[in-house]
Amino acid sequence: MDTEQLRTAIALLQHRTVNKTAAAQGLAPSSVSDRVRRLEAELGAQLFTRNPAGMHPTSAGRSYLAAAAAALEALDDAAEQLRVTPDLTVGAQASVADELLPAVLDDLRHAHPDLRVRLRPDPDRDRLLASLEYGEVDAVVLLDTGEHIGDLGFSRPFSALEYLDVREVAMAVVAPPQHPLLGRQVTMAEIQRTGGLIGREPRCSFWMATQRWLGPDVDLTAVGGLAQVREWVTAGRGIALLPEFAVRADLDSGRLEAVDVQAPPLGLRLIWREGQATAGRLRPLLYALTQA
Repeated sequence: MDTEQLRTAIALLQHRTVNKTAAAQGLAPSSVSDRVRRLEAELGAQLFTRNPAGMHPTSAGRSYLAAAAAALEALDDAAEQLRVTPDLTVGAQASVADELLPAVLDDLRHAHPDLRVRLRPDPDRDRLLASLEYGEVDAVVLLDTGEHIGDLGFSRPFSALEYLDVREVAMAVVAPPQHPLLGRQVTMAEIQRTGGLIGREPRCSFWMATQRWLGPDVDLTAVGGLAQVREWVTAGRGIALLPEFAVRADLDSGRLEAVDVQAPPLGLRLIWREGQATAGRLRPLLYALTQA
């Protein structure tokens, strides 16, 4: 069936006259009549009666065209959905979401205005990975290391997930100005002997990174969130291993200083479900993360 003929017949039902229908559709009046006639021939039924006063819908024709109009509207809506890029929902650890992703998402909006990305921060990594497994988010951005998801020290997910480390995240041991470890190269053994290490809490990536670097028995004091860790270090209550992006402003202002010690980096890891249909839509996000 020619849908243009059907649309013309529906327009004739709405506009009531051939001339008004022709004007609305940009057709000649004779074309309107011809389209309706050919549609009726294909259907084998009369949709309109014809007399000197014009064309008038039959009772059956009115019912048919009303149903056809609803069907065409549904088809048009479905076609529109094909053209619309669906949202991409990204879960992220709170520190990554707060400190790193805003600039990434700004760049992504400029480069791909048709790709709508919704950010879902959560301080609980297990909850983030569970939301990915249940399909509540399309991808998760977190800090990890090693060949498997969770090698940093957190519980590995049960579902089959894929990942890509988009770039290294430099880690820095930070101390308050005038700290005795500053101004010279320091070894890991000196960090261990110095003590006074500060972390967020045992489930935190920075806490796990410190334990992975210095050993599981390293003495760490939990003080809460990332902002609290920075404040404790600034106040001279200890030192901390943190990602450079989280302390860049403090280092630039001189509130904190970096200890000259080789601290292993972490990976900024993008994780998604294996075989996920949205994997192709993750490419712009992957690129934006590599530039962050």
